[in-house]
Amino acid sequence: MGDSEAPGRTSGGLFDSLRSLVATLVAMAHTRIELFGTELEEELHRVLALALGAVLVLVLASLALLFSGLVVIAAFWDTHRMAAVVCVAVGFSTLAVVSYFVVRKQTQRRSRLLSATLAELEHDLEKLGRRSSP
Repeated sequence: MGDSEAPGRTSGGLFDSLRSLVATLVAMAHTRIELFGTELEEELHRVLALALGAVLVLVLASLALLFSGLVVIAAFWDTHRMAAVVCVAVGFSTLAVVSYFVVRKQTQRRSRLLSATLAELEHDLEKLGRRSSP
C-alpha cells in the first residue's frame, strides 16, 4: 500500500481546496509583509538622509550668514556701524521667517506613509469583494 491513497479518500476534495486557499492567503500575506518591510526601510533611509542633509545645510548656512554679516558690519564700521548692524539683523530675521514658511509648506505636502502597501491591500479587498459577490 506504500504510495496509494487510503480507501474512502478522494483526491481534490475539500481538504485540498482548503489547504490551497490557506497557502494562497499565506503567500499573499508574505508578499504584503515584504512590501511593508521594503517601504519601511526606504522611508527610514529617506528620513535619515533628509536629517543629515538638513543638519549639514543648517551648519553651513549659519556659518555663511555669520561671516557675511560680519563682513557687512566691518565694511561700514567707521561710517554707519549702527545702520549696518540693524540691516544685518533685519536681513537675518527676514531669512528666518521665509525659511520657516518654506519648511512648513514642505511638511504639509509630505507623501502618505506606506502608500504602496495600503494600495495593495485595498486592491486585494476589492478582488475578494468581487469574488464573494454572485
